[in-house]
Amino acid sequence: MQINVRTHHVDITQSLKEYALKKMEKLEKYFENIQEILLELNILSTADENKSQEVLVTAWLKGNVIRAKEVSKDMYATIDMVYDKLEKQLVKHKERIKSHKKEKPNRIFLDMEIESKPTGKEVGSKKDKHYIAKPCVMEDAIQELEANHLSFIVFRNAETKVINVLYVNEDNNYNLIES
Repeated sequence: MQINVRTHHVDITQSLKEYALKKMEKLEKYFENIQEILLELNILSTADENKSQEVLVTAWLKGNVIRAKEVSKDMYATIDMVYDKLEKQLVKHKERIKSHKKEKPNRIFLDMEIESKPTGKEVGSKKDKHYIAKPCVMEDAIQELEANHLSFIVFRNAETKVINVLYVNEDNNYNLIES
């Protein structure tokens, strides 16, 4: 993560710069994919002394930009307030990403030829699809696979309520695909 400090109308001290850099480095614990942070410190010429120190932070994330701005009469306090704002935004952004990942089912498609022995069950010109219509547990699916000498079987898992594909790999081990 790269952090740049830019000033406007401010002669920045080394201690102020170090404080700002340390504070912004702490943001990485809330979201790891921060690519760059630009910290802009400015002294405003306003009649209100309580709003003379301004800090504007722009954080570039993977596929997103987050900004926060605060003003107060003390530059250190303004940096703290902007840090709190960014922390909340980053946590919210991270939760949003997690919720989007949960919504999408985990699907794996295999590109392989399946050779199955004829079972004698044919519907028109289509062969049996190796599907168990009612929900069952993994052990029942394994028994069905072994009893009918099938290379794969599709079933709804009674425990997780999702469609599963159980197949035997080259090493005669069982592999499971959940969708």
